[in-house]
Amino acid sequence: MEKHLYKGLGYYTFDILAPYKSLRHGVFTRSGPPELGGELTFSFRPDIPNSQVLNSLKMAEEALGLGRSVFVMQTHSANIYVQEPTDPYSPRSPEDLIYGYDALVTKPGRTLLIKLADCQGILLFHPPSEVIALVHSGWRGSKQNILGQTAAFLKEKMDIKPEELLAAVSPSLGPCCAEFINYKTEMPEEFWPYLNPANNHFDFWSITQKQLTGAGLRPHNIELAKICTKCQPEFYSYRRGESGRFAFLAGVV
Repeated sequence: MEKHLYKGLGYYTFDILAPYKSLRHGVFTRSGPPELGGELTFSFRPDIPNSQVLNSLKMAEEALGLGRSVFVMQTHSANIYVQEPTDPYSPRSPEDLIYGYDALVTKPGRTLLIKLADCQGILLFHPPSEVIALVHSGWRGSKQNILGQTAAFLKEKMDIKPEELLAAVSPSLGPCCAEFINYKTEMPEEFWPYLNPANNHFDFWSITQKQLTGAGLRPHNIELAKICTKCQPEFYSYRRGESGRFAFLAGVV
């Protein structure tokens, strides 16, 4: 990964995606310019003016040279939303949001955004067609194998071979901090080999790697950030007791 700064905004890009100049992407930290109080926020909340969210969106889009973002109300589902380039949907208030999706798919010309605070954001990119998918996967999404379902959707609906996909996995809760004391009722037994029994911590980075390769992606086409959001204060963390959200944006121009 490589870190960038733009007018006080901090964001990361993935090395595996660098050769594809038409693909613009960035995982934005919480750092913002003074006019935004020093912090970016991408989640509509009663205690945050909508204008602050909209200004954060605008600056992040500007930093990447992308158009207005498409995002939804994420619900830890395995549902997939397809954004057609001609569809004008582009929410700018809580009332505008489509509800109940956690994977977004689009073709060149539209910008996708997911909001994160310990969950994984995964960008799937198909260089031949320039189709992108942006996936929000917390532990509930991992249980439903939303990544495998998204790869299968791309294969069935868009004739995209999984072995041609590239995957970039954002900073997220690491095995150092992913404690689940009730794992016997919360986690399927197939996840238990990724448990450290000394502290009840799970390695979801390795689970994601396995789910991606199980879906047909090649190991050398996967890049994991391996940055723990709870350990790194430049990212919002639900486990740290924070209500803010950072963002992963991507689009093909």
